[in-house]
Amino acid sequence: MRTAIDAFVLSKLEENALTFSRDADRTTLLRRAYLDLIGLPPSPEELEAFLADRRPDAYERLLDQLLASPHYGERWGRHWLDAAGYVDVRTFDGDLAIIFVNEGIWRYRDYVVRSFNTDKPYDQFVTEQLAGDELVDWQSSETLTPQMQELLVATGYLRHIEDHTEGAGDRLKHRYDVVFGLMETVSTSLLGITLDCARCHNHKYDPISQRDYYRFLACFAPALNVHDWMQPEHRYLAADISRSQRKVIDEENEKIDGEIKTLKEKLAEAEKSKEEKTIEQLKGQVSELEKSRVNYEKIQALWDTGPPPLSRILRRGSIDKPGTFVQAGFVEVLGTTETTQVKRPPDTQGNSSGRRLALARWLTDRQHPLAARVIVNRVWHHHFGVGIVGTLGNFGSTGDEPTHPELLDWLAVDFMENGWSLKRLHKMIMSSTVFQQSSKRVRNAESGMRNVDRANPHSTLPTPHSIDPENKLLWRMNLQRLEAEILRDAMLAACGRLDRTPGGPAVMLTTPPDGLSQAKLEPTPTSHLRRSVYLLARRTYPLRFLEIFDAPVMAINCTRRINSATVLQSFALLNSQFVNEHAESMATRVHHQCGDGAVQQIKQAYRLALTRTPTASEQQRGQTFLADQTQTYIDRGDALKDAQHWALVDFCQMLLSTNEFLYVE
Repeated sequence: MRTAIDAFVLSKLEENALTFSRDADRTTLLRRAYLDLIGLPPSPEELEAFLADRRPDAYERLLDQLLASPHYGERWGRHWLDAAGYVDVRTFDGDLAIIFVNEGIWRYRDYVVRSFNTDKPYDQFVTEQLAGDELVDWQSSETLTPQMQELLVATGYLRHIEDHTEGAGDRLKHRYDVVFGLMETVSTSLLGITLDCARCHNHKYDPISQRDYYRFLACFAPALNVHDWMQPEHRYLAADISRSQRKVIDEENEKIDGEIKTLKEKLAEAEKSKEEKTIEQLKGQVSELEKSRVNYEKIQALWDTGPPPLSRILRRGSIDKPGTFVQAGFVEVLGTTETTQVKRPPDTQGNSSGRRLALARWLTDRQHPLAARVIVNRVWHHHFGVGIVGTLGNFGSTGDEPTHPELLDWLAVDFMENGWSLKRLHKMIMSSTVFQQSSKRVRNAESGMRNVDRANPHSTLPTPHSIDPENKLLWRMNLQRLEAEILRDAMLAACGRLDRTPGGPAVMLTTPPDGLSQAKLEPTPTSHLRRSVYLLARRTYPLRFLEIFDAPVMAINCTRRINSATVLQSFALLNSQFVNEHAESMATRVHHQCGDGAVQQIKQAYRLALTRTPTASEQQRGQTFLADQTQTYIDRGDALKDAQHWALVDFCQMLLSTNEFLYVE
């Protein structure tokens, strides 16, 4: 045993005549750690350096190095963005060809990445997202300081719900749809409970009442008042100018927009009558006016728009049947009547109601460890492929029973007692024997069995798999498939083309009629090669390659991704333009590093793609493959040099398409 975690897991194993499997080899452990923490494979140089480091604490040093990498925040920030339901688009996203970008929302994504990289205490992270605007008196300030901007950007967590109230689409039903969606996101991502059923009636399976639902909803009512609604196109702040400057600019832009509208009406008439000279003049005038508009950076945020409104229960969840009045509050089963009442915290700034800040304070109270339990369970899930509670967004009676309840309790308390540090939690989990086990199923004498017949390893004694086929007790490490974004990023890294530029506006996607969208080659020539977390996140139409490998559709949010195995995935690896293009790039990289020697080419290709050297058998088969493919291309009429190039491209594509590349052992 290496950590306290091992004691909890081993106790369960021994109750079932099991024990830990052997440790994974160092090469496997290196690749596992890299992909787990930064979502990129180690380079051949990093592989050699780690294997050459024989210090007893070499692995712990590796973990510290990876946790300090700026790529850590990109990897683990993506997990949180799933739970928050992050998208770069606003309103309707049901048409592939039309993209409505939510201008400035990318700042929230960068805030999340930055928070993970700086190891911001999780209780502070939650508080800022729920109530960052209530922590500073930004409304009395002429300009927004960097601290104010950071806290307001954090409330972007509450701005990802699909909102159909823009313009003429503003209806009371649509307003309620927004707040109902927000309730679902907050409850599943932070509380690990489902409140949606209680919207219409007392919860059938959990002790959550309809009154609880509307008390909880009332915490957000001052910011999302359905009877005094602020439409989404107006729910933003200017990041880089004063409020008085914004007012002047908005008034001037409004005049320009009016003039443009008038000119476009004239242009439409001129086009009907085919007055070519007039058409050209009008187009020029429109272009000049559009250039004269003054733009400024936007922050998509949430703040109280007025005094707290009166809140009521909706009978049977119908907006047409308001019932009794309720006060803002929290779920009573998670506390006492006293502790679930909303009281304006004394540190609430400005004229805000303080309701969301009160919610954040309650949620992160040491006497109320649910938020800690939810996040440590989510971290466990991403390390092992399944949580201690399998249903990450539902800790209620309709969710899964915890496999190791005592361990979950201990992790939550330890997490809170040690500064709510996620990086410390990662290191503790990854330093454990549980995490460092091999994922391979082996026969009795080498398996996670106690009291096996060592003299007869091929005996018919029970195997760990027969006792615990789903590996719920963790007698070995789980084999895990790379998420869609990490698969794409790993391919970019293997071929040496990954653009590691962090942050900024999303890289736009193409909208081809066949639906095979790609990242655009703008604003820089390598934008399409950036990490997947920076690609435009659409609600319904993610990048097609990512969609094939189960990138989630963000109807609301995603607390747990589903990994499928479909024939489309095989076709994508074999035929997609993305994979073919990067297999060629990888072949070019291998040739540049190794020259024409097939032996060295094969070794280097294995190191780049699979983080290991090939076995003797693999080496021989690789050489035979290259020779046969080269001859095939020569028979087609290619010159020898071209034939060797395309044979190496095919070999690289084969490695990128293997299960070993697609999965983490």
